[in-house]
Amino acid sequence: MKSLPAAVAAAFAPCLAAAFSFDDIHFWVGEGTNRTVVVVDWNVPGEASSLAWGYRWNGDDPPMARVVADVAREDGRLHYFSSQSQWGTSVDGFGYDRADVAASFDLASETATDASALFAAYAGPYYWAQSPGTGPDFASVAWTYGAGVDADLATDGGWYCLKRTNWETWESSEPVAEPAPAESPYGWRVVAADIAGYVGWDGVASDPGVALGAPARTVSGYQDIPVHPATPGESAWETDRIVKLATATGEDAGGSITVEFDHPVADDPRNPFGLDFIVFSYRFLTIQGGYYSTTDPGSASVRTDSMYAPAARVEASADGETWFDAGTGLSRERAFAPTLGYRYDPENPDRSLFGDYAVTNEWWGAPADATRPVDPSFSLEDCAGLSLAEICRRYDGSAGGTGFDIGGLDLPRDALGRKFIRFLRITSLEPGGEISLDAVSDVAPAPSFRNWVDKHVAFEDRPGYAKSTVCANGEPAFVNAAFGLAPEDPAPAAWAIEGFDPATRTLVAPLAPFAADLARIRSSSSPTNADWSASLPVFVGTNALGRPLLRAQDPATAAAPAAFFRLELHE
Repeated sequence: MKSLPAAVAAAFAPCLAAAFSFDDIHFWVGEGTNRTVVVVDWNVPGEASSLAWGYRWNGDDPPMARVVADVAREDGRLHYFSSQSQWGTSVDGFGYDRADVAASFDLASETATDASALFAAYAGPYYWAQSPGTGPDFASVAWTYGAGVDADLATDGGWYCLKRTNWETWESSEPVAEPAPAESPYGWRVVAADIAGYVGWDGVASDPGVALGAPARTVSGYQDIPVHPATPGESAWETDRIVKLATATGEDAGGSITVEFDHPVADDPRNPFGLDFIVFSYRFLTIQGGYYSTTDPGSASVRTDSMYAPAARVEASADGETWFDAGTGLSRERAFAPTLGYRYDPENPDRSLFGDYAVTNEWWGAPADATRPVDPSFSLEDCAGLSLAEICRRYDGSAGGTGFDIGGLDLPRDALGRKFIRFLRITSLEPGGEISLDAVSDVAPAPSFRNWVDKHVAFEDRPGYAKSTVCANGEPAFVNAAFGLAPEDPAPAAWAIEGFDPATRTLVAPLAPFAADLARIRSSSSPTNADWSASLPVFVGTNALGRPLLRAQDPATAAAPAAFFRLELHE
């Protein structure tokens, strides 16, 4: 519970040059009418290193420890390190994957696998100060003393800043930097919409802005059924949650909508299953005998011969002018998978999910991940004979949706050589504009080990699968993959340092691309009773022959004896 001393509050003086407000937030977490903003300021000299997220809720004001943890869980690029002490929750550090390349972080050595990532931990005189405040915008926030993330409660219209500062030099600390909005993996703004004048059956006009942000996780209550999670058997249907792509007359093929992301959506080689973006729309399986997600999904059977799935054309663009057809991927043939709001997790249900209703949630846990696609090898046909609970388990943490690969499109490339888009145009192909759009998302790149398991291990064998699982040659299977070897190749027992510069103490060794998020290097001046160092910063590059290399710099002095190095795999 490292809180901001009252004397240090001056370091949180507002930045008067700008007026960043709630309207500038791109990434909102949660649902509800109450709103607060979380600001994380890494306080990196000379860099824009302050980011802001929004948080929404209903009911009692939650402690900031929960708010920050929820934000970090929802944003795969934000990493929040905390621990428990006799005083409560301790804020130990934050990392942010700025390049969105599935960077991982080592808290012990305060290193990240990507050099551009933001990372700072509670170490030495540095700590994470915490300060709540109120004000209509960032420039006018009146910061106050923070009692700690357990004691500080989120307040509607409030601000909460976590700032990395130096206890010894707090008097000269920079004020909290004006934040930039954290990039959202979902649609950011509507560029165009041809649905003018359409009014839904409930009398509510279709609002294109509903297509922005995360897909709807809940379905409104009706009669004696409370608000409940969306499932493949019951999608969100309300006009204020989905956008029907129909014109005022409802004739011909219907309407269209064009959505822009706030960042380039890349064809990243680490994206799960080679998919780059996901479209969420109104579609559902037919449940035998009826089903609502306040009842046991294990008792619901699914008729796989029927699924509501109107067709649409999906087009992608990098600049909003030149368009490429990504296919009628929302056709009935590729409609799978309907949206899942929360993970089916009867071992860890969220007891508060139904709010004040006299219903206890026994089945649904953490929110499903809308940036991870369902394994495309799992199709509608595979649902035969499965219960709804089994289908939700096969989503493997995903929120569903239809995934698309932009690799085959003639698109420009970013600085890392990846094709990218920034705009999506979705057009109904059904008479009357039957398709309804919920959301679009950018697929988040995954750590190499997760992708390797997805590719090589059957779904039923994935739970509990770890790097210690051995292959035929007796070595951990992924050790070989990390070195760029096939499992049947000789094990890397003769792992060799390809080069070592004594002046800079830089090590160069072979390693397959993208494996730095799995491997770490430690050094010692002696292999006997070795006192191995903390993890060394690891960078991946290539040698003159184009061979993938791992590079690590030993912090030992040049006067020390010749260094010894140890390679480890970490989770």
